Amino acid sequence: MLAKLTAVALDNAAFPWLTGRIAEVGLAADVYALRVNFVGALGWELHFPIEYAHHLFDALFAAGKEFGIGMVGMRAMESLRMEKSYRMWGTDLTRDYTPFEAGLDRFVRMNKGSFIGREALERQLAEGVPHRFATLEVHGVKDADPLGNEPLFDKQGAIVGRATSGYYGHVLQKSLAIGYLKSGHAAPGTELSIEILGERKRATVLVDSPFDPDNQSLRA
Repeated sequence: MLAKLTAVALDNAAFPWLTGRIAEVGLAADVYALRVNFVGALGWELHFPIEYAHHLFDALFAAGKEFGIGMVGMRAMESLRMEKSYRMWGTDLTRDYTPFEAGLDRFVRMNKGSFIGREALERQLAEGVPHRFATLEVHGVKDADPLGNEPLFDKQGAIVGRATSGYYGHVLQKSLAIGYLKSGHAAPGTELSIEILGERKRATVLVDSPFDPDNQSLRA
């Protein structure tokens, strides 16, 4: 669909996953196209001057008509991002947790010189990272999926973490939660429980990004 609106090559060799290009899309100039997608599939984010908004919306829907293009809501996006373990700024990523706790180690370059927070991260690495980000399947849910801020308990009933977001994953057909656990409880397969509306449900830690963990859809 995007190829119908731009002359920029969109194949994997010319425009790999996690890269960006300045492109002309439709009649919109200086569009910054990022090959990233918050719902776990092949796609782009388009960042552009606000005056092009109406034109781009109309152009994309006209180009996508033959593919059955349609609009989706934030709840649909929430469901899809849960299945990819994608963190949301201000909800799952906050000042309460470091990048190491959030599972974003690969984006931290400790050898690049001085930066804000470096000393705190060095101390945390030396002392041991106290929490780990995890994705959980919630079992036995009938009428209420997790939404965030639910406490997480170990088998002895002690609180060992909290969910930061949750929703039903329609592709996996599982009730899902993501959040932070004490490091000793975050390994895949760990059995826990989560409290939803005053009722405890069994929860199991899953592998990170349980839908398409190798990101083949994003690289398609």
